[in-house]
Amino acid sequence: MGKRSRRPASPKHRAALPAPRAASAAPPLTDPDRLLLDAIADGELDHHLTALADAINARRHLLHTVKAATALAQLCIGDEVRINHTVSPKYLHGVDGRIIDLDDDSATVCLHRPVGRFTSGHVRCPPLALERLRPQPAAAAL
Repeated sequence: MGKRSRRPASPKHRAALPAPRAASAAPPLTDPDRLLLDAIADGELDHHLTALADAINARRHLLHTVKAATALAQLCIGDEVRINHTVSPKYLHGVDGRIIDLDDDSATVCLHRPVGRFTSGHVRCPPLALERLRPQPAAAAL
């Protein structure tokens, strides 16, 4: 007796499963967006791919710079912060501290307790790596 003869008969028509939904945060494509993506996929813009890639990378870099500057502008010396999951080494993930210095592109955080190789307890972090917990208490009115 063969394998197929021992199997139960499968139905000829199976119920169609709904197509899985793509979980994307991007808005739905409009006609000009779809036309551009279709042109790229069809190879119509192959001779411009390098320029497109350079423009996309420059735009992504600009957006990241603006986001980092905005995050840095919201931080103040004395703010309580938590280091998020984007930093390395991983043992810094979730460590709390207080901002003691700000410069043009980073914040210096004094950790509540020294961790790993940071025996001084001071760590320079990019602003996007910090989650603000409590803002600095307002100065008392004179």
